[in-house]
Amino acid sequence: MQATLPPQLADFADLARGYCGWCEGHSLGTNPEAQAACWLSRLYASALSLPPRECENENGPPDLPAAELAQAEGNLAPFMGWYYRECFDPHPYLKDEPVMGDLGDDLLDIYKDLKWGLALFEAGDINDSLWYWSFLHKIHWGSHAVGGLFALHCMHISKTD
Repeated sequence: MQATLPPQLADFADLARGYCGWCEGHSLGTNPEAQAACWLSRLYASALSLPPRECENENGPPDLPAAELAQAEGNLAPFMGWYYRECFDPHPYLKDEPVMGDLGDDLLDIYKDLKWGLALFEAGDINDSLWYWSFLHKIHWGSHAVGGLFALHCMHISKTD
């Protein structure tokens, strides 16, 4: 099956699998902030090359395995409460007030969106997994990735000052 996939889709599936595995693992490693920044930047960059698709799945995403979700929630819990300010639309003429982002929420939402797409992909539903990853990159998890990466960047700088 992998040989007939567009290379960018196979690459993205590998990254999604890696990120989900990192979230579900026994440990986030010795420097979880750096690991998170690396995952977010690689996932975001890779998603930019995903081609758009129409979704044929009217049932919505599959349920996430409860044990894996619980493990990811537990592992990402130390990031919960790492608040930062952000603007949803940075257009210079808009008057939107900044809102609060939460790095833990960002990482967990990204995990869920990627895990749902990965479940579709591994079930052989390539078209819907591609739609799910690329569409949600545009409307949901991409914004979480950019906001989370910026927060990690600022937190790193504040630690080194």
